[in-house]
Amino acid sequence: MTSRRIPHFSAPGQNVRGRGRGFTLLEMLVVMTLLSIIMIAMVSAMRSAGQSSERVDARLERQDEDRVAERFVRGALGRISARPIAGGSLQSIPQGQAMQSTSGRPPVLFSGTPDQISWIGVLPARFGAGGRSFFHLALEPVGNTGALVIRYLPWADQPSFPDWGSASSQVLMTGVTGIAIQYENDQPQNMDANSEWEGAWSHADYLPARVVIDIQRGALTPLEWVVPLWPLPMSRPGGLLSGEDVIGGSTE
Repeated sequence: MTSRRIPHFSAPGQNVRGRGRGFTLLEMLVVMTLLSIIMIAMVSAMRSAGQSSERVDARLERQDEDRVAERFVRGALGRISARPIAGGSLQSIPQGQAMQSTSGRPPVLFSGTPDQISWIGVLPARFGAGGRSFFHLALEPVGNTGALVIRYLPWADQPSFPDWGSASSQVLMTGVTGIAIQYENDQPQNMDANSEWEGAWSHADYLPARVVIDIQRGALTPLEWVVPLWPLPMSRPGGLLSGEDVIGGSTE
């Protein structure tokens, strides 16, 4: 018996194999939503990467500024002149800063308070003509913020510091909210102590052994610079030591 195949009739307008069928409006909306989410995520990731890069660059720039400032202060303050004042008279010391002489030697032109310090040192040659200079380090307002500023003038043989308003200045660090300076006295009255720290230097005839400068910068990590003071060879009371040589720079 032979079987007969019954033909299948499609409904009018129906594509039997589904060829040519497009996306529905709902499917298009889903795809567009997914693409929008992906684009937002990519843009957010790129923005975060850019901001992270900017923060890293800013931090590196700030660290470079810190290193340059510390190196400058160490070079200028570390090589300090202990040469006695001609005539033995100390003038223009900040009001309220008592200076005492315990050895009878002529005074040294140096002033140190809790928030500023003045001295005679050597200006690095790349920042000027080199040689001895008057220096003044303090916190000063610059624009809308505070800044660590160093002022300097060529040295002259005189018993007082110059007018700092007419001195050249260099901003070492911006964004500074406060500084605190301490001075190490290696000739303390307490014979059992090797040294003691003072908030203001009151000894007219000799210099501190070290100076510690604490720098506050708001939300940033505070800095602490410990600067040993090395008197220039010819400025020391005993002058050059036996067999001591000085190569380059100023010896006074």
